[in-house]
Amino acid sequence: MSESAMASPVRETGLEHLVGELGEDRSALRDALVAGPGGPVVVDPALLGGVLRVVAGEDAIIAGLAAAGHVDRRRRVFTGAVTVAAVLGLCLFRGESQDLVIARVLADMPRVRVEGRPSGAALSKARVRLADDAMRVVFERSATAMPEPGVECYAFDLLVTAFDGTVFDLAATAEMDAGFATPSGGRFPQARVVTLAVCGLRWVLAARVGSSATSEQALVDQMADCLAPGTLNLADRNFFSMDRWVRFQATGAQLAWRVKNGLKSLPATMVAVLSDGSSRVRLSESDAMLAYRRKKTGDPGLRRLPDTIARLVEFTLQVRDEAGRVRTSRFRILTTLLDPGRYPAGRIAEIYGERWQIELIFARVKIALRGSSTRLRGQSPDLAVQEIWGLLIVYNALVTLAVAAALTLGVGPDEISFTAVLALTRASLDHDTPCRNCGCRPSDIVDPLTVLTATIATQPRNRTDRQRTAPRTKKQRQTERTRDVEYLITVVPSTLSRNDETALS
Repeated sequence: MSESAMASPVRETGLEHLVGELGEDRSALRDALVAGPGGPVVVDPALLGGVLRVVAGEDAIIAGLAAAGHVDRRRRVFTGAVTVAAVLGLCLFRGESQDLVIARVLADMPRVRVEGRPSGAALSKARVRLADDAMRVVFERSATAMPEPGVECYAFDLLVTAFDGTVFDLAATAEMDAGFATPSGGRFPQARVVTLAVCGLRWVLAARVGSSATSEQALVDQMADCLAPGTLNLADRNFFSMDRWVRFQATGAQLAWRVKNGLKSLPATMVAVLSDGSSRVRLSESDAMLAYRRKKTGDPGLRRLPDTIARLVEFTLQVRDEAGRVRTSRFRILTTLLDPGRYPAGRIAEIYGERWQIELIFARVKIALRGSSTRLRGQSPDLAVQEIWGLLIVYNALVTLAVAAALTLGVGPDEISFTAVLALTRASLDHDTPCRNCGCRPSDIVDPLTVLTATIATQPRNRTDRQRTAPRTKKQRQTERTRDVEYLITVVPSTLSRNDETALS
C-alpha cells in the first residue's frame, strides 16, 4: 500500500476488489482514489501513453490545470486531466463522434476497463466542469516548449514573429448568439482569434480569443507583453496606430509594420532621405488622434504622445505569372530598424513577405485540422473557446513532429508536409491499441514518437523553390487558380511631405 493510502482515513472497502486485478496500474489508481476530492492533479500514465503524449504533454496539463485553479471535486473517470486530453482528441480527430474519440483516448485507462467507457454526454458535462481558463493556460504552458528555431526563423540576428487574426464559425445556438456576434450578412456566430507566431517555424507563441464584434486591434492590444527584445515583429496595415506603435516599441522588440498608403493615414513627416532610398520620419500625434484617444479611454486630460523617430521603407511588388500578366502593388513598411547600412531597405521589404506564413498557419488549423467549411463542435461559448485553444495546442504539437522530422533530414521545417504529419499522427494513434489478451501496445516495445518521426521523414517533401500566388477572396477563387509567378521588389521614393529639418539625418 502506498504511503498516501496508509495515511488516509478514507475507508478502502471494495477498493481492493476494484484494483486487485490491474497489475502495475493498481498503485496509481489507488492513490488517485484515496486522495479524494481536492487532491493534486494526477495524470494516469496510461492516458498519455504512446503517441497521444505528443499532443497532450503531461507537464503542460498538470501545470495548466493547477495555474487555472482547477480542482476535481469528485473522483470521476473524467478528471480535469482526462477531460483536457479528451478535448485534444476531439481536435485531432475532427471528423469523428465524441464516443469514438473517447474510445481512442481512454482505451488503456484501468479505471475505464473496470467501470466501462463513459459516454459523449459525460464528456460534455466534464467540459463544463473545467476551470474557465484551463485550456488557455494549458496552451500557454505548452507554447513555451517551442522547438529550437533554425536559421530560417531569423533576420538580422532577430527572431521574426508576426501578428494576424482570423475567425471561426460557431454553432448557431441561442446561447452562442448571446456570447458571440454574427457578422452582417453572415449565417453563424463567429469567434475572432489573434495570434503571435514565429515565422519560419510557424509556431503559435500566443493568442487571444474574443467575439467577432471585438476588433483585431482590441485583441492585439492585450498582447504587447508577448513581445520581447531580440525579436522582429511584423504586422499588417490594420494594426498600426501611433499609440500602439509607441507601446509595442517600448517592449524592446523591433517592429516592421505595414501602414496604409493614404496621404493622411500616417501621422509622419519626412526628415531625411537615406542612402538606400528609405526615409527617416517623425511621428507626431495629431489633434484628431489625441481627441480619439481621450474619448476611447474616457480621460479628457490624457497627454499628447511624444514625437517618435522611425524609418519608412516604400516599395513596389510586381507579380508576373506564366501568361505574362503583371500586377503591381505598393507597400509602406514602418520600422524601428533605423540604420540603412545594417538594415538595407530591400532586405526589409523581403522580410515583410515572411508575414504571410501566419496565413499558412490559419490554413493548416482551419482547413487541414478543423476541416474546410465546418463549424466548431461546442454548443456553448465556453466549449467553443475550449476547442479553439485545443486546436492551437494540437497544431503546435504537429509542428513539433514536423521539426523533428526536418532535423533528421537536415532540411527546413517548411519542406515537411503538414497534411502528411497530421494523417500519420492519426494513423499512429489508430495502430497503438492494446492487445485484448495481454494489454500490451506497440508503443510499449518501440518508442512510438521515434517511429512516427522516421515515417514522416520518408514522405515526399514540399517544394520550397516555387513562387506561387493564390486568389484570396471567395469571388476570386471562383474564377482564378493558384499559379506560378515571379516577384520583383523595387524600393521607391516616399510620397510623404518633406520637412526641411535635417538635424536628425
